[in-house]
Formats: sequence, C-alpha cells, structure tokens
Amino acid sequence: MKKWGLALGGGGILGLAHIGVLQLIEARGLRPSIVTGTSVGAIVAGLYASGVDLSGVEDVAAKVLVQEDEPLDIRGEDAPHAAGAWSPIAPLALSGLIGGDMIEAAIDRVVRGARLTDARMGLAITSVDIITGSIVIFTNVAPRTRSSMRALELAGRLYVTDAKVAEAIRASVSIPGVFKPKRLRSWSLVDGGIRDMVPAYEARRMGAEEVVAVDLSLHVEKPQNVGNLVAILSRSFQLASRETTERSLTDHASIILQPDVCECGLLTPTRCRELVQAGRTCAESHLPRLVAMLS
Repeated sequence: MKKWGLALGGGGILGLAHIGVLQLIEARGLRPSIVTGTSVGAIVAGLYASGVDLSGVEDVAAKVLVQEDEPLDIRGEDAPHAAGAWSPIAPLALSGLIGGDMIEAAIDRVVRGARLTDARMGLAITSVDIITGSIVIFTNVAPRTRSSMRALELAGRLYVTDAKVAEAIRASVSIPGVFKPKRLRSWSLVDGGIRDMVPAYEARRMGAEEVVAVDLSLHVEKPQNVGNLVAILSRSFQLASRETTERSLTDHASIILQPDVCECGLLTPTRCRELVQAGRTCAESHLPRLVAMLS
C-alpha cells in the first residue's frame, strides 16, 4: 500500500464527521501513515495520532464540542444563553473571551501528556500567529534542513516539533473573538483555519504519495441561518478562505471527501451520531476509488 495522508479540515461541530471517515477506512484496512488537522480537524488528528481508539475519539470530541446530554441550538440568535443549553464556548461567547485552559487540560489528560514526538504516525496541526500572520505548524516530521533549531521556518511557514499535543490542539482551535490566543514562546496562536482550512499541503510535505482530504465546506456557498457568534465566525472563516482552500485542495489532494453535514440543528447526542454517520457514508461512497488509488 502507498504511503498516504489524511487531511482533516476545520468546521466546528461538523468535525464529528471526521471520526466517521476514520472509522470506515480503518474498518476496511486503510490506515493512514500521516494525519494532519486544522481546528476541529486538529482535535481528531491529534487524538487519533496519539493512539486514542476511535470510540474514545468520538466521546472526547463530542464532549469538547457540546455537552453530551443537553442540546445547543446554534441557529437562533439567543442560542448561547438558551435555557439548558451548554457548550465550552457558549457561556461567554457574546460577552468576552474564554481562556481555553480547561479544554487543553482535558485533552492532555486523554492523551496522557503526549508530546508531538510520541505520535504513532506523521502528525501536523496548523495554527496562526495573530501578531505576524505566520502559519505555525506543530509536527513530529520537521522539514529537511541543516538547522538543529526546534522552531524551523520554511516557505513562509514556521515548524515546531517540541510541544505537547494538547498545546498544539489548543492553539489550532482558538477561534479569534471567542477563545483567547494560545500563548507559546513569543507567539499568540489562533485557529489555523484563518490561513489553512484543510492542511493537504502538510501531508504532501511529510511524504504522502496520496492525500485524502476531508472538506466540511460542501454547502458553504448556500444560504445558512447563523445566529450566534461562534456560528457567524466559523462561517466567516469558511467564506473568506474558500477560494484559497479550493486552490490548495486542487494542488495537493488526491481525493476530496465532502460529507453532507450542512444542517446542524440541535446538537444532541443523536445529532452527534448523525454527523459521525455522515462521515462514514461519504467515505463508503468513495471506497472503491480509495482502494484502487492506495493499493
């Protein structure tokens, strides 16, 4: 089988579809050698590369994105304050910035303090330094260079190999205006989707012969009802980066999977399972082509 990579894009709660894609391809014996992720894709990529089993990835991702037993309607203007509704970003989404330390600590516990160098496969997680605008990549596969520095710059991208997996994920999911930037060294790191929504390039850079990209923006250009701050910011990133994302996918992805995950509705356990199933269904529909390409 060819050496291949899986690039998981940003998209908030819709990223649960990434888990369904992984479940299907693993069940068919198609395990990637490299996994890259941005934002919610970083959560799934980081947990998966750290050896968390897929059922565990599903549980952790769902709990990070929405409390397991209570709904959050992202469509209404007052959704973050709706009675009984909760998410890690809902309580302060309209009134201030959230630190994100709880999410980082929770992920660190799940991966048992794993560092990038502990990953079981090639791993890259994207973020952006909001001060300089540089793309900052957390990875265990550094670019080929004579430099022995732990932070390397290549082609306008800064590569970091000495960090915890939880730190990398915390940086990549930090939506500007909602989460405080992740402070690391001299950087103020925010959501990688600002510059690289689906990091297919990084999979190629790490040696992938083929790249399977999971793009959650299938319906981005269709009218959508977005009422709260988080939904507005997420959609804004997708719209602003769509042209760049499409160009990157054309240049670097071998196959683009686009799960049908447009309508979120109430984020309940049932809806979370539906999103996972959407990923499985999409991967299943591309399976013959995937098998032929990777064999």
